[in-house]
Amino acid sequence: MSALIYKQRFSHPNHPKTAVSNYVHIGYIATRPGAVRHENMPHGLFGKLQPGQIHAFDSWQEVARIARQISKEGKNMYRSVISFRTETAQELGLNSFSEWQQYIEQHIATLAAHNRIKTENLCWAAAFHNEKDHPHLHIVYWDKSQTIMRNFTHPEIPNRIRKQLIKDTFAYKIKEFCMQRDQFKSGITEVTDQMIEEFEAYLKQLNPKTFKAFQSRFQNEDEDSLLHFPKHHLVEPTAVKELARQLFQLREQMPKTGRLAYKLLPAEVKISVDAVVQNSLQKNHYLSQMVEDYVEAKLQLSKLYTSDPDNLKKQRRKYQDEAEKRIANRVLTSIRTIIKLEKEADISIWQTHRQYAMAEQLLLELLSRMESLFMEAQLNYDDKAKIMGGDLSKLAKKEWLLRHKDQGMER
Repeated sequence: MSALIYKQRFSHPNHPKTAVSNYVHIGYIATRPGAVRHENMPHGLFGKLQPGQIHAFDSWQEVARIARQISKEGKNMYRSVISFRTETAQELGLNSFSEWQQYIEQHIATLAAHNRIKTENLCWAAAFHNEKDHPHLHIVYWDKSQTIMRNFTHPEIPNRIRKQLIKDTFAYKIKEFCMQRDQFKSGITEVTDQMIEEFEAYLKQLNPKTFKAFQSRFQNEDEDSLLHFPKHHLVEPTAVKELARQLFQLREQMPKTGRLAYKLLPAEVKISVDAVVQNSLQKNHYLSQMVEDYVEAKLQLSKLYTSDPDNLKKQRRKYQDEAEKRIANRVLTSIRTIIKLEKEADISIWQTHRQYAMAEQLLLELLSRMESLFMEAQLNYDDKAKIMGGDLSKLAKKEWLLRHKDQGMER
């Protein structure tokens, strides 16, 4: 296992789901819990779509739309990830968002060159995920001038990229290592693959336990699976314990007969379920953010049809209620599981660790589901906006003009 992880793949442009998949992938890396976001912006995507200065994109959607389009044109969008152990990142001075941005700007040319992409034709975007034990960058990139579709990348290419990144990133450390081994000659450019392997073996033996943990995280995962929600970092143990307690208290209030669906519950039980939902939103800011993103995406779609503030306010409340109802029904799914386990389990489900695991699983599934709903809403908006020709439909523009005309007459 390497001191530096580099993984790379792409979805074949001919596959019918590739264009949408690439769009969604960019949304995930830019907005998911754990992604470091730009100040006062709902995403953390940055990069270059043309030669020049690196910059934060106004929205992740502008990049996702381009990626979706180039996929339809048969161009390959590469998805990759670069990661270090936390201690290694700190030793390299990668302690802030801006330093990670500078790092990929310095090394993106290596990724392009090994994939035969000329610098002037390179388009790329990246997002930094500052997760515990494995801070990493997700990078997407493509050749805007590509004319021949690719269906295969030899595994040796990402391996060569990894080795070159190690040479460039750890240059000073490799020099020190070579000097200690009496093998240092004139320059770092003379370092061979064998020396890289020896250097990595040397790093591993310095701290075998942390390398083993690092290895288990990345050994069988690609850059897509690294977007899965790790259990640490997204949920606070105290919040999980509180949710577990609330779930089992809620179970005692459930009707003895009938189907457990939110719309069928007695009024007093609905109040209790709502309290659990609201507490979950208050205690987990990731879940709260996912709900807010979903509501905003749905509201964006409504704005294609109306610009009336009162109507939009009603729509916002409707979408918020819709999201909370989805959470409530998922809570009830957990309650049904508790009831089933009470009947079937050989050991008591009241054991603390089982309560905690059930509550934690509930929170993580809610995060994943709300994230998916947000992406579906955003895709729906993009499709409708393209058909209707802009941020406001003709109907919404007409409505806006009439309302302001009436207001002018009143004055």
